[in-house]
Amino acid sequence: MTRARRLGIALSLLLAVPLNGQDVSVEYQVKAAFLYNFIRFVEWPASAQSGPVIVCVAGRNPLGSFLDETVKGETTDGRPIVPRVILEPDAACRVVFVPKGATTSAYLREARGVPVLTIGEADDFLEAGGIVNFYVDNGKVRFEISPQAAERAQLRISSRLLQLARIRNPGDGR
Repeated sequence: MTRARRLGIALSLLLAVPLNGQDVSVEYQVKAAFLYNFIRFVEWPASAQSGPVIVCVAGRNPLGSFLDETVKGETTDGRPIVPRVILEPDAACRVVFVPKGATTSAYLREARGVPVLTIGEADDFLEAGGIVNFYVDNGKVRFEISPQAAERAQLRISSRLLQLARIRNPGDGR
């Protein structure tokens, strides 16, 4: 079985993991796994394919150590994946996770027009210009993707990932 197929199956299984409303850590363990797998299914332009893939968590870190544990020692296309918590926008980030409560607009403004995968969990994240948004449906973590926002960021999202997502193309958030 190919690695891409295994990752696809893993993403499918994650979609089926029910969440206990009382256990937030399970929700964020699932989100940390999704963040890692999103990286594997996104292609950055050549101009953004050098150095480590820096995955930034904006503001408070609801993922705790789960993201660190998930990506420890992992690479994508030979590049190490490095998690980082940031308190303000950082141009070194290739992936930015903006949890609820963080100032979405500042992080999306910094990422506009550059190859950065923006991921959030606010109801209006895609409307603000984000690319991927988490939501909980019937106790399960799901995600939606705006292909238009990905295109503006010069990112190519695998059709396998798009098949697992709810596709939305709200206004461009400007």
